Amino acid sequence: MLYPIRLILLASLLSAGFGAFSQTIYEFRYHYTIDGVREDYRAFMLRNADGTGFFRVEYFDEMNTRHLVELPMVEIYGEHEDGTPDSTQLIFYAEQPRSILGNAGDYLPDHFVFEEVPDSGYYDPAFVYCVNEDQSQDMGTFDEVRLLDEKDLDKDLVLHYFTQQDDFYIQQFETVTRDLTPAEKQTSLHLVLVANTNDQSIGRTCVVDKEATYRLFSQVAEFLQIRFNPQVIEGQAFSKINVDKAISAVRPAPNDIVVFYYTGHGFNDMNQAYQFPYLDLRDKSFQQFGGAYTLNTESIFQKLKAKGARMNLVISDCCNNDPGAASLVVDEGATTRTSSVGWDQNNCMALFLSPKPVSLIMTAAAKGELSAGNASLGGIFTFNFRESLEKYMSPFTRNPDWNQLISSAKAQTIAKARKTWCNKEKKIICVQNPVFRVE
Repeated sequence: MLYPIRLILLASLLSAGFGAFSQTIYEFRYHYTIDGVREDYRAFMLRNADGTGFFRVEYFDEMNTRHLVELPMVEIYGEHEDGTPDSTQLIFYAEQPRSILGNAGDYLPDHFVFEEVPDSGYYDPAFVYCVNEDQSQDMGTFDEVRLLDEKDLDKDLVLHYFTQQDDFYIQQFETVTRDLTPAEKQTSLHLVLVANTNDQSIGRTCVVDKEATYRLFSQVAEFLQIRFNPQVIEGQAFSKINVDKAISAVRPAPNDIVVFYYTGHGFNDMNQAYQFPYLDLRDKSFQQFGGAYTLNTESIFQKLKAKGARMNLVISDCCNNDPGAASLVVDEGATTRTSSVGWDQNNCMALFLSPKPVSLIMTAAAKGELSAGNASLGGIFTFNFRESLEKYMSPFTRNPDWNQLISSAKAQTIAKARKTWCNKEKKIICVQNPVFRVE
């Protein structure tokens, strides 16, 4: 049973709050019948897999004046009568209506409830409601529910929810995609991917991170039609010697892109000045911790920068605490169905083929913190980094840059960690604040 009025932040703390990357786009047609009078609405919903998103609602008042309202959404679970979380219901709680057309001053936000489908594991739309000023509730009825794909986003539909001045409309219908120059087509994306996939505690999580990260950057190269040069160190090949060899083997041209990604155990020395972690690169149980079997992320960053590529990304998903701490394996979160909406060519080029050099180093947790993830969806930080990258390459963004993207990944990692039990029995919430620097 759902009690919308009693939804509180605590309900969301029990959700790991992250799922496999997707954008979910729905169109809803629904109505309320109040005192015998029918009120019709239609809504556009965009949900990113990290739980961020918005609604746009179109309706006409009694004077037949058209109104268009935007509603940021908060994603939370429902509650049972006793106040415990009801994870079978995922509620998109809309708030702070903003007028796009007309006047939203008297608009009561709609809240959309999705219910878990046991056979599929997805959450599907179930009903809609709004809360009146006297705290009474009006229940709405869905007349039509459509999961939208890219082919559905034509001008006729888009203009119900966006104006011709909106970034999404401009990006979708007015922006011209330029061709790559001959020099840009010669660009190579070098990927060094290091994953401790054989580790007994976090190996399965590292497998998810490795596969998703490889897929993401290989598809970036394919989408841009540039060269892809990967080196993957995993399984029996995982070792400090092989990581050193892979870094030495990177020989980028001045216009190339270099990406180093690590998923595994990490640590830091509280008595040293390093803010970025050491990578635990032991490959045999008899090897001593640290020393000859570690590299600091900052050192890797400096080595790769010195090779002179136009773009350098060094990313690590590991703990940044004392050597005795262990990475955390947490519960899974909620997943909605996926809409097939592709990347935007101009956005992808703005991030990866900008003539302005950029070097970025980022890690999953601040000094003194642990990183968390699970064997189904990977690390919280890695997931949110990928999700932010894909969001900023989607047609719902214009003029993306790396500072925006990384700030978004950091904010979502912090938010998702705060909604995750790192120790459910002791009711300890995860704390994870990614650290980054853009040069």
